Amino acid sequence: MTIPSRIIFSALLLLLVLTPLPYGTVEVWSVTLWELLIFAITLVWGISVVIEGRLSVSNNPLTLTLLALLLVAVVQLLPVLSAGDRHTLSYDANATFQTAIKLLAFILFFILFATFVNTDQRRSIAVNLIIGIAFIIAIIGIGQSYIGKALWQRGTFGPFVNRNHFAGFLEMGLGLAGGLLAGRGVKRERLAIYICVIVVLLAGLVVSASRGGMLSFVASAIFLAIVARPEREAEEQKKSRTILRTVAAAVLFVVMTGGVMLLAGPEDLMTNFSRLSLSTGTEVWVSEDQPLSNQFRRRDIWGATTQLIKDHPLIGTGLGAFQMAYPRYDPSSGLQRVEQAHNDYLQILADAGLIGGLIALAFIALLFSRGFAAARNRDRPRRAIVIGALTACFAIAVHSFVDFNLQVTANAQLFLALAALATTRRLHSHQG
Repeated sequence: MTIPSRIIFSALLLLLVLTPLPYGTVEVWSVTLWELLIFAITLVWGISVVIEGRLSVSNNPLTLTLLALLLVAVVQLLPVLSAGDRHTLSYDANATFQTAIKLLAFILFFILFATFVNTDQRRSIAVNLIIGIAFIIAIIGIGQSYIGKALWQRGTFGPFVNRNHFAGFLEMGLGLAGGLLAGRGVKRERLAIYICVIVVLLAGLVVSASRGGMLSFVASAIFLAIVARPEREAEEQKKSRTILRTVAAAVLFVVMTGGVMLLAGPEDLMTNFSRLSLSTGTEVWVSEDQPLSNQFRRRDIWGATTQLIKDHPLIGTGLGAFQMAYPRYDPSSGLQRVEQAHNDYLQILADAGLIGGLIALAFIALLFSRGFAAARNRDRPRRAIVIGALTACFAIAVHSFVDFNLQVTANAQLFLALAALATTRRLHSHQG
């Protein structure tokens, strides 16, 4: 194991630890710093490749879907494709350019993680670190529900501003830890520790009072029950069972997302579990720091976004340009500043049109098809990690129907790390 490889692996772990701390890395300064760190790690990798004369990189096909989305951003920025009074297809060329840079950083992170978290030992270290980070954040959030804003002045949801993003991070930790237990990937002497961790994560999820988070947790628990049964059949039977589980997971996804949108969409259907903390503010936020009034709800944003998509069906209004394109469809006549669609699937359709939607669909299909195939592994610890990572990804995929977790840097980074853990198989080496 070369020294640069160890340095890169350690740097990736450090990113997992640091990224959630500055409010989930959503402000310009923190996003810029995060991008610079990833570009610096990539530079170290490039220098080591030149010195050693050998390139080893993961062959994960999910990278191709991410690159395709980046290509969409490039097309949206081409000046030759002007539209009306705009010089580009994007409603906000600067926002699309900034989003393209961020997407490039995400792609590099995914490639680096898939390439350098490449041994059983490293995968185990990364998994335990992720669970540990989620545990600490849950403890902070639970403590804040009693001591108010003593630690984080902008909210009482751990290091996050929004209750739903706090819940999204915890539900991914819960899925990963639950998968290790259900997949019997935990040594007996550590069972009590993992059970305690899961209890604390679940308590943090409850304290968040995020309905989308709780419903996503229920969905992921059912998903885990479907995929975690041990494989003892012949190879042909394993493939058939994989297909059946894929179909069952797809049906569950459709049913649970419908339920999540029904229950979490109309804000007056519940009252955030009796509003566990008076200091938490309202349930729905139009942006990271602006709560949405009770008179203006998700269904209003979804309706307006749907109309926006109809008017820009092919390639959308520009990645990152939603807040510039949305006002002309805004039923509140500009009373609220809406920066996200509060539905990551509607958001990608609005930003990148049908092309972006197909790319997102391809990403999800590859993620779960490769993940289910990897879960047929007879090595129990490896299989448990894959099951846990898939469960965590399933949870956030359901939650994304009513929130914008995947537009929060810390949560999107964790999602990509989990996707790499679930799907990466081997490395290709090329001698230079």
